Amino acid sequence: MFENLSESARLYLKESLPKQLVSAVVKGLVPLEPKELLIVISYHYKNGDEQTRTDAVNTLKSLPSNLVDTAVGEDVPDFVLSFIYHNHTISQNAVYSFITNKNLSDDMLVELAASDNESILDLLAKNQVRILKDDRIFDAIITNPHLSKIAKDQLMEFFTRVASKELKKLNIKIERKDLIPQDEKSNLAASLDKQAGLPSDLRETALPSDAAMLPSSKAQLPSDVLSGLPSNMMDELPTSLIMEGLPSELIEEQESEGSTDEGKKLTLYQRIQKMTVSQKIKLALLGNKEARGVLLRDSNRVVIESVMKSPRITDGEVIGIANSRSVSEDVIRMIASNREWQKSYRIRQALVSNPKTPVPIAMKLLETMSKQDLKNLSNSKNISSVVATTAKRLIGDTK
Repeated sequence: MFENLSESARLYLKESLPKQLVSAVVKGLVPLEPKELLIVISYHYKNGDEQTRTDAVNTLKSLPSNLVDTAVGEDVPDFVLSFIYHNHTISQNAVYSFITNKNLSDDMLVELAASDNESILDLLAKNQVRILKDDRIFDAIITNPHLSKIAKDQLMEFFTRVASKELKKLNIKIERKDLIPQDEKSNLAASLDKQAGLPSDLRETALPSDAAMLPSSKAQLPSDVLSGLPSNMMDELPTSLIMEGLPSELIEEQESEGSTDEGKKLTLYQRIQKMTVSQKIKLALLGNKEARGVLLRDSNRVVIESVMKSPRITDGEVIGIANSRSVSEDVIRMIASNREWQKSYRIRQALVSNPKTPVPIAMKLLETMSKQDLKNLSNSKNISSVVATTAKRLIGDTK
């Protein structure tokens, strides 16, 4: 650890050093280069008594700020970085060097991930490989209310990409099955055009041309959100790290829909409840249908959002979620903003019929409904009166 230090500096790095000499060292009274002095006083701060620690902090505060800021980006031991962080205000220009220093300990990163400093959190969120290697860091940062939405979305996008790579390595199919046959799609499109009098830009069961107004988390991400790592690094990344702590029976699909009895379901629920937030998020991205079913009822919003981002989630599951009266409005918005899901008439039909769907979204989806569905909606007592009235207007029924 201290091989690159001068012989003089190494002499001062001993726990058995006489107390008087330790006192002189931490007061900066020994002939050492500034960087070596910083390492030596950090060492004795870590191992010393209260007076030693007080003297070490006073010496740190007397050092030029530019010297200290430079040190946090250099190859110094982790205890030096911890000493500086806890006892010195790192300038904004030096924060990046500090966060990305390869010697920063996992314990220090966990502490930083719980910080209320948004700049630190945003930078830490970009250090995705380190976060992937330690669940404690992921737990702390993903549940931190001070983490910006953009940084959180960027982090989740990274984990989704890693999960997809791991699923491919395991030969688990992640392509979603389209529940609507091609001939049914054609019939639906024709029915929509003819019966609901839709304009040409709504054909092929697409959303209205102004669908960009629907909430979309991806629309808020910076253009380089997927470039957190160079492609060659993504290829070399040990994606199996994301699998750690996840039992294989929660990854592999059950042979049949009814293969999980009530006892096993209870055990499954209990096992998942004992998981950390980061493990639940990883399971949401990688797990099988049974695991996703349990995680959809989790109290943590990030976990539920992760289920919806799973590369394995099917249109059938999305239809069930879109029909649910207990689903949160945030999940409804996620479904409504997903272009692929909006190609499914049944998903749009479920959303527009769900009283939890925000009225602006339901109103846009109404324009893609068939005349029969509009009639059913116009008579429904379970949806907003505004939506029901609009459905009646669209079919020309003013009675």
